[in-house]
Amino acid sequence: MINNISILKNITILYAEDEKDLREVTHQILKGFTKKQFVAKNGQEGLDLFKEHENEIDLIITDVNMPVLNGLEMVKEIKKST
Repeated sequence: MINNISILKNITILYAEDEKDLREVTHQILKGFTKKQFVAKNGQEGLDLFKEHENEIDLIITDVNMPVLNGLEMVKEIKKST
């Protein structure tokens, strides 16, 4: 548990979620707590964003069941590239 939530202001997040309404609401919440957010509509888009911004991303939040590439497959591919 984070005792000092202000440290989140220095974190850049990759967030992958295929459900549009949930993605938009969660993104708005994350914008209030984190420095920068990269938002993907599916795992493949998330993987592409990670490869493009790897040195900036501190935390990944992903849905598991998504089209094109699911969240677990996305994380496996990310782990291979690091």
